[in-house]
Amino acid sequence: MMEKIQISVVALTKNEEKNIKECLESVYGWADEIIVVDDESTDRTVEIAKKYADKVLIKRWI
Repeated sequence: MMEKIQISVVALTKNEEKNIKECLESVYGWADEIIVVDDESTDRTVEIAKKYADKVLIKRWI
């Protein structure tokens, strides 16, 4: 019997309010895990991401 392969999707974001919903909806349901790493967005990116993602991390990129 074959093991099921787990698929994680990682999205890197910065002020992607206009695109994040469509992006995450495109993988929602078939990805086993959705992780969003956000670079301190000042728009609604994080708020929207929390509706779809299993984890939302806010991390300033250097």
